[in-house]
Amino acid sequence: MLNGWFVFLGDAFFNASIVLSSFAAKLGAPNSVIGLLPALLGAGSMIPQVFVAPYVARLPVKVVLYRRVAVLRVSSLAFIALASFVLGHRPDLLLACFVLGLALNGLVTGFSSLPFWETVAKTIPMERRAALFGGRNLVGGILAFLAGLLVRYLLGTSLPFPIPYAILFTLGTLSFGIGWYLFGLSHEPPDEGRPPEHIRLSLPLKDFAFRRFLRVRVLFALASMTEPFYAAYAVRGLGQSSEIGLYLTLYTLASVLSNLLWVRLSQRYGSKLLILSGASLGMVTPVLALLLPPGAFGLVFVLQGTYLAALGLGTTTYLLNTADPQNRSSYIGLANTVVGVVSFSPVLGGLLADRLGYAAPLLLATVCYGWGLYAGRKLEGRV
Repeated sequence: MLNGWFVFLGDAFFNASIVLSSFAAKLGAPNSVIGLLPALLGAGSMIPQVFVAPYVARLPVKVVLYRRVAVLRVSSLAFIALASFVLGHRPDLLLACFVLGLALNGLVTGFSSLPFWETVAKTIPMERRAALFGGRNLVGGILAFLAGLLVRYLLGTSLPFPIPYAILFTLGTLSFGIGWYLFGLSHEPPDEGRPPEHIRLSLPLKDFAFRRFLRVRVLFALASMTEPFYAAYAVRGLGQSSEIGLYLTLYTLASVLSNLLWVRLSQRYGSKLLILSGASLGMVTPVLALLLPPGAFGLVFVLQGTYLAALGLGTTTYLLNTADPQNRSSYIGLANTVVGVVSFSPVLGGLLADRLGYAAPLLLATVCYGWGLYAGRKLEGRV
């Protein structure tokens, strides 16, 4: 729980859709690079998991690997913060260091994700997992909301660019470091019996329910091509650069408040309803982004925080609850690796935005969310 609260703080200071994308935009990065940023953090951390799964499955206590990798994760973020303090006069070099640091962080995170989920699954009973993530999301979201106020204040000061961002990255590094240290203190019970000698990564694909779930996750990953471009569109298309802090505040506040609803619905009706609700909101948000006037553009970030909270909680609990406990590493590793590859879709979104304008990735994301909504109707019911 404590880990989640500090990680939420770190996520606020390193928010890929708002803070990182606006930072890259001010450095003059093309939209294809802006689209790469969330992919480096999200997809980069997912892709290695299928290759790490056999090794993790043979570890009787998984959290040991998590502790070792945490040092590398903190170091990569500290590199970004340091570069932001000393390379302000070289925006091209700063952008290169920024992208490199995010890439390193995403890669090493891929080695700690499986130990994290295995530890959670082994220590938290199925019926309490939604409450755990709900508590993490609620209090963590409140902290992120307060952090959003600080982000807005720092980005509105007269400090020369990129010093405000350097301060944010430093605070984010400290928050993540504390959170990862705290999770490393978890008392994970060792696996019972002998560890498996061979992990069949193809086994989950024989599970019809898993294949349906994976199809939905892939569609949502494709739809994520639009997530970093709401802030970029606000900065470059609507001239709302000074409102980035406000947008982050609205995003986190919406995530916090909607989480109260999502947890209650998940406990009462199951994760499927959250997946369908999140897909519905995700489908209409890109269209609204193209229609709203600049003064009302904050509504886009309210909806974004709401539907991403639903999809995050819904897909996480659905996979943990449906995966075969004896083969959980292969289920989680395969799902995250496949989704990770597709999660480079923001790069495609950036290329489309550069060539055709922001309307192209936004409308394509609407189609993908709609398709995911249709496919999600066929998922198993109360899980």
